[in-house]
Amino acid sequence: MSSGKKKVAVYIDGSNFYFSVKKAFKSRVDVKKFCEKLAGENSLIKINYYIAPIEQFNNPQMYAQQQSFFEKLRKIQKLKIIFGRLEKRKRDGETYYVEKATDVNLALDLALNAEKGIYDEAYLISNDGDFSGAVSAAESFGKRIVYVAIGNKKSISHHLKK
Repeated sequence: MSSGKKKVAVYIDGSNFYFSVKKAFKSRVDVKKFCEKLAGENSLIKINYYIAPIEQFNNPQMYAQQQSFFEKLRKIQKLKIIFGRLEKRKRDGETYYVEKATDVNLALDLALNAEKGIYDEAYLISNDGDFSGAVSAAESFGKRIVYVAIGNKKSISHHLKK
């Protein structure tokens, strides 16, 4: 960019972000303002929000809340929602869900977009250590990756603190 501004991309581990903010601040965050603040005077070129949608029949109330949230996200310019999936599991008679594909999608986008030169600097919003390999890959292409963890130090992955 001729103006000297860096191209900034923001990659948000959606579920991790939501629950970390809820636990740490007991409130919600304006995703658009949050990302604009991260970019500062630089050019915010993209925001990728990775999340697994809740199925309507499993929890109608939570589904409706999530769909309302998605509608708000869709109004944010330059934001793309990338969906993973929830897989149902059982252990000791208890049913629970595991988020799948969201971390892989985020890691691939972070590394491949770095290789393509889509951004100069990226913000990775997560407390998850699964991204250390993708961060290293992006950095190998000369990109600056800024890790943003929400919450206390105990919840921050030691793999990304390095």
